[in-house]
Amino acid sequence: MKLRPLKLKPALRTYIWGGTKLKEFWGKESDTDSIAECWELSMYTDSESIVDDPAFYEYTLSKLQRNYPELFGDKVNDYSKFPILIKLLDASADLSIQVHPDDVYAMAREGGQLGKNEVWYIADAEEGAAIYYGFNRDVTKEEVIDGVVNGTITELLNRCPVKKGDCFFVPAGTVHALQKGVTVIEVQQSSDITYRLYDYGRKDKNGNARKLHIREALDVMTLKKSEIPTLNPQKELANGAKLRILTKNGYFTAKEVVIEKGEYLIYSEESFVTFTVADGEAEFESGEKIKKGDTWFIPAYYMAKIKAEKATLVVTTI
Repeated sequence: MKLRPLKLKPALRTYIWGGTKLKEFWGKESDTDSIAECWELSMYTDSESIVDDPAFYEYTLSKLQRNYPELFGDKVNDYSKFPILIKLLDASADLSIQVHPDDVYAMAREGGQLGKNEVWYIADAEEGAAIYYGFNRDVTKEEVIDGVVNGTITELLNRCPVKKGDCFFVPAGTVHALQKGVTVIEVQQSSDITYRLYDYGRKDKNGNARKLHIREALDVMTLKKSEIPTLNPQKELANGAKLRILTKNGYFTAKEVVIEKGEYLIYSEESFVTFTVADGEAEFESGEKIKKGDTWFIPAYYMAKIKAEKATLVVTTI
């Protein structure tokens, strides 16, 4: 088959904290009033992204891999499971205080699933928006339990004001939460395991208290003080582009690419590459348009030249 970029259509999820920004400003379509998460690149069971291309009608990402494994490159074969999941999130209300397990715990306790290391790229932020990121000092499990019972758990956490373009790598075990007013591009392991530690006493749509997972959270959380990550330096590239490494770990590498009246070349012989447009508009050398909120799959061995007057991309590969 002739190689070319493939646009992806996300799986959608609604939660009580979701809002309307993904519909209003990011080009997402839904029959629901709000969208909490768009699973932009996903091979997760029952929440797979779809290849939005007439030549691959109703192809899920896993069907694409089964029928055309060469598009994914050889490096994906180094992993027992497809390693990454990319989301867009709109936090119109505070998310629960939560934590994710590592691979060892998840494999043993969650039916062989992966754990969850993730990176948050702050794609937009309202004035005064913030996140919670780890404990602000060393704590004990007893102090954490007291904080949950008394509703004071946030006093133990680092509250970090955020702005557009900030980035936070969140290792498994780090207690964390997005707060109201942030839109995030999240690159993570392909996992859906979240242990909810505290949820402000909120009720679900049926009036029931949302389930907490305090025992599991205590099992996996890091009790040591967390240091707030700092942004890596930006590197000037040729042809009007700037690159910043957001994270490079055993599961994926994510980069911020800013194009200003220039172009950026994507090419890999080892693996597919994917990107989500965080801001602006661009186009491929063919003239095909690329819009804010789009996520594209670039096959291995395909050279994709992206041109833009001004655009910011979050580029991910394994």
